[in-house]
Amino acid sequence: MNCKLALTLLVSQAVLCGCTHHYLMKLSNGDQTISLSKPKLQGNDYHFTGGNGVEYVIAKDRVAKIKTISAIEEKKQPVPAAKPKQPKHWYFLWLA
Repeated sequence: MNCKLALTLLVSQAVLCGCTHHYLMKLSNGDQTISLSKPKLQGNDYHFTGGNGVEYVIAKDRVAKIKTISAIEEKKQPVPAAKPKQPKHWYFLWLA
């Protein structure tokens, strides 16, 4: 019995592990917006939940592309490395 329960929990955890996705909506004017819920097409409008939990509506004609992004990708944006400052040598002082 414990083996079946452990296996069920393991499988459910593996299935639910990577399910958090956000949707990047690129608009025809070049703007971008992130949707927490999958944009649903109802008539000629997309209905979705924004980052603040409010439901928004955008016309279908304004949406150029909808791309799935994971929440982990958003957090892992690379930080540019600081360029190491090279020491100034004494013989460059006369050039200044």
